[in-house]
Amino acid sequence: MEKGVQIVGGCCGTTPEYIRRLTETIDPIRSFAPRAEKRSVISSYTKAVRFGKDPVLIGERINPTGKKRFRQALIEKDLDYILREGLLQQEHGAQALDVNVGLPEIDETEMLKRTVFELQAVCDLPLQIDTSDPEAMEAALRIYNGKAMINSVNGKIESMDAVFPLVKKYGGLVVALTLDENGIPDSAEGRYEIACRILERAAEYGIDKSDLIFDPLAMTVSADKNAALVTLDAVRMIRERLGANTSLGVSNVSFGLPCRDAVNSTFFALALENGLSAAIMNPYSSGMMYVWHTFRVLHGLDENCADYIAFAESTPPAEASAAPRASSGTETVSV
Repeated sequence: MEKGVQIVGGCCGTTPEYIRRLTETIDPIRSFAPRAEKRSVISSYTKAVRFGKDPVLIGERINPTGKKRFRQALIEKDLDYILREGLLQQEHGAQALDVNVGLPEIDETEMLKRTVFELQAVCDLPLQIDTSDPEAMEAALRIYNGKAMINSVNGKIESMDAVFPLVKKYGGLVVALTLDENGIPDSAEGRYEIACRILERAAEYGIDKSDLIFDPLAMTVSADKNAALVTLDAVRMIRERLGANTSLGVSNVSFGLPCRDAVNSTFFALALENGLSAAIMNPYSSGMMYVWHTFRVLHGLDENCADYIAFAESTPPAEASAAPRASSGTETVSV
């Protein structure tokens, strides 16, 4: 206690007499409460990731959307395939892993809980619990060892009233989508206003801005030529006006276009320059990883350019961006 320990007590087998004597002993010692730093942090049981100047990479591959083989693995409860996918993303530079197992054909609550449990046994990266089902979200948070990233809440009252109590109870950094009962605003200002309302509602639950990360929603440019510009403006507004962190699912911008990796990489670079804090992205993409490494070099975030040099030596720039196979077979993996 004299050296700064804040909590003391007993464990299995401790008697009431021991606790009484312990209380008498420590009672005269003045304890100093730790100072709140207001840092935006997620953690696993051994590793912490902080959000701020240095952009964070969140691996997107544990998600059934557009991935036929992954959907099959979920239906067959093939955890080995899912775990290998997680480990491969870690090997390729992901700093956290998005975990989405939502399929109509399966029990999402049970599968999410099992996947989170098993991933923690083989991988020490922090996890992003990605579900729209509050029951599944709580089941996963109950067995998560650390401070999870929670994806997601939005500007709808029912969403905030379902998710914020879980964030308050279990802790976490929650992704806040800038949409509400009226859908996704067409303007950056509209998305910023939803972010402000979410921030106010979170405060009512005792959730600080440091535990919110806003996603202004990347929309596909093949359907709307101004979609990327609106998203970039919203990222900058939220970062500059609110001083809050932002994240994006980067690859959404390129749906329907050829050579998607080129579009994604350029959009990623623009988003980073506008203040993006984190990206849900494909770590198997050499183009995306080169953008991240060069951004860190040019912004003085990579001491002696060591990370960039190591990456460049192992990954020639012309190398095709393709996902390594997580299992044997003849599957062609789309990126």
